[in-house]
Amino acid sequence: MEKTIKLGLVTDVIPLDQIAPGWDYYEVPNGIHMVPMESEANWIRNRDMYRSRGVPTPVASHYIGGFGTMASGPSFDREQHLYWAERSFRRMSEAGVQVAGIWGGFFQAPAGYGREKAIDDAISFCNIVADQAEKYGMLVALEPNADPGTLFPSYREGLEFAKATGRRSIRVMADLNYFIKLNEPLEVIRLDPSYCLHVHMAGEGNGFSQPNIEPRTALYRELFNLLYEIGYTRTVSVAAPWMSSVGAETIDYPYETAVTLEYMRKLRDEYYRG
Repeated sequence: MEKTIKLGLVTDVIPLDQIAPGWDYYEVPNGIHMVPMESEANWIRNRDMYRSRGVPTPVASHYIGGFGTMASGPSFDREQHLYWAERSFRRMSEAGVQVAGIWGGFFQAPAGYGREKAIDDAISFCNIVADQAEKYGMLVALEPNADPGTLFPSYREGLEFAKATGRRSIRVMADLNYFIKLNEPLEVIRLDPSYCLHVHMAGEGNGFSQPNIEPRTALYRELFNLLYEIGYTRTVSVAAPWMSSVGAETIDYPYETAVTLEYMRKLRDEYYRG
């Protein structure tokens, strides 16, 4: 059978017992279900909640969850990050996470702070998370988020920054919505396919679509064709739904996640034939 991709659902807002069956994996929100400040008893309950579903959790996102901390800028706190990383990566390892996603919005470069100083903070942060990732045989995917106030708004800049860290475990993820927001060509992923660890399909706001509501068919097909051509066989997550596709006031998560999965499977089958 030809190699293919795995389809996953981000579980930040969806109760696990309301997710339609059939997803290849769940993407765990680290900063919601693995918060280092939470007790071990709370973590064990969350860990066992996922294990009881029998669905793998190879990807985590939402790495920093509140408490005012950032990966660079005035709120960068190295001591806090050392503590956070040690507990986060150990917990992620217990959950079977292989790729830890870290949102680019945490890499702040505010006016007046100094870009070089912010870069120094960010490199220090990346060394902290890389040390833990490599300890557990994991990789880290930085997620450029199209925010001009951050250190690497675009995928191209994220790729350059990841390489500049000099850490083999630090790479990038491609979020389709941020490509849309910046009008960045998907072709930049081809610059170094080995650095693309993970893909996000959809996001919230600014007219972005979730795959089961007026899908961006042409762009989705362009992305999947590119992924197929570069030999990408890793994970693709859907960060949805946030709205009802039938106009209901309350989201029917079992229905919406089933419809989304069906759409994604058809898209995958169109390109990953095997």
